Amino acid sequence: MSIAIICSSKTGNTLKLAQRAREVLGEKIVDSIADADTVLLGSWTDKGGLDPSLTKTLPQLADKRVFLFGTCGFGGSQAYYDRVLDRFASALPEGAEVVGRFMCQGQMPPSVRERYVGMAEKDPTRFEPMIENFDRALGHPSDSDLEAFQEALLKALDS
Repeated sequence: MSIAIICSSKTGNTLKLAQRAREVLGEKIVDSIADADTVLLGSWTDKGGLDPSLTKTLPQLADKRVFLFGTCGFGGSQAYYDRVLDRFASALPEGAEVVGRFMCQGQMPPSVRERYVGMAEKDPTRFEPMIENFDRALGHPSDSDLEAFQEALLKALDS
């Protein structure tokens, strides 16, 4: 089995997952999507979907097995992650077969918290929960997130 990795990571969170995949899959990794049986497609979450910069690459995934993965600043619930991953999957071309998926929370830059604190002064009911979410996201993806990603990846590739 040959595997290509496509990854867009704005803050380094999704890149951590891609690096774990490289460590685990080692010599199975190839540089070319055309040479790969399976493609790992990873993205940070942009407005609930894939990074738009990946759009030009997506047609190459037709008739490929695809494992979707990513990170998002908001989360904490599998239902939310599933909705985001459903949006990722809906962007794939016809013929792409999703063989597995993984999403976890990723920490956000400190500037995001600063912005939330400023907005909370005007609307605490709306923005204090966002500050709490920011604080919960610190340190993610964590070691346990990386282990869960590895487990989901290996399970999907075994099938």
